[in-house]
Amino acid sequence: MRNLSALLFVLLLCSLQLVSSAPHGHTPDCCTSVTDVKIPLKKVMSYTHTDSDCANKAIIFKTVSEKHFCVNPDAVWVSNHVTAVDTLNNPTAKTINQYCIGED
Repeated sequence: MRNLSALLFVLLLCSLQLVSSAPHGHTPDCCTSVTDVKIPLKKVMSYTHTDSDCANKAIIFKTVSEKHFCVNPDAVWVSNHVTAVDTLNNPTAKTINQYCIGED
């Protein structure tokens, strides 16, 4: 009887280990709707595009306060924000823009 209990206990531990080490499914970053409210550029920290398998195409802005906003990627202000964030996060691009445009 002890051997059977010990065997069941070992099998239980093995099954728990297998379940906990199984790869987790990827949850896509999708938006159920987009906002038309213009997010101030100084509050935008980063952005991501929604996954290709999402129903709504959008850009997700992450703000300094850790909030996420789904916005229309075709809006002019959104593309300007994306360009500005890319420039801020890539010092090489900023240097090239300053050299080509003559900005300081």
